[in-house]
Amino acid sequence: MKCLFEFSKGNEFIEFSKYFIDSMWRIEKSLLTRRVEKNKGKYFFKDLKNRFRSKGLSIWSLKDEEVVTWIDTSIIINRIFEEVKKLGVFLEEIRVLMEYVIPYGNHMRADYVLIIRKTIIVLELGMFNQDERRSEERYTKKLHETIAYRQVLSNQLPKEIKTFNYVMIYKPEYDDIADKDIIENIEYNQNEIHLFAKYILGIYDSEIRKDGYYFLSLIE
Repeated sequence: MKCLFEFSKGNEFIEFSKYFIDSMWRIEKSLLTRRVEKNKGKYFFKDLKNRFRSKGLSIWSLKDEEVVTWIDTSIIINRIFEEVKKLGVFLEEIRVLMEYVIPYGNHMRADYVLIIRKTIIVLELGMFNQDERRSEERYTKKLHETIAYRQVLSNQLPKEIKTFNYVMIYKPEYDDIADKDIIENIEYNQNEIHLFAKYILGIYDSEIRKDGYYFLSLIE
């Protein structure tokens, strides 16, 4: 698979993203350029950049600001997986592709692709802009992107493979200047995480819980 990372199980992604959490990474309310300056010297920041370049994932130059968003969204996905575990989803059934290059998609990359058996979810995430109008524009742009990615993939996949698209907008959780958490934004993000976790649960139910192996595992 042509992507930045491929995880055969959701648990593997949790272990990967846990490194950023343990490094005290914050989803900050700050200019991306400022966040780049603050973090560009860190080992994991350099490692992500080098990995992207070595894999030849784009014909365009990588912007350091993109690396910041990779780490932000990794933490969000970590929380989503922790939430779906609480809902009874077996993370062993979720395969994750991060920064996936859409085949024959004019070098387009999806933030994440989640695969549950014969179902594919194309997921895009975006930071909420404090300007309400621009935030709506950002959501609409992301939505159009996911629809395009889904259509390109669907045209190449067998009919029995179902593809869905989902957009999640998250908010900054920490005010770097005031040095404090933004509680209302943390609560907003958690609500969005719960909504997407329930969305995953619905797909999981249709793909896994109708499977005979699943019911056998319940009676052991």
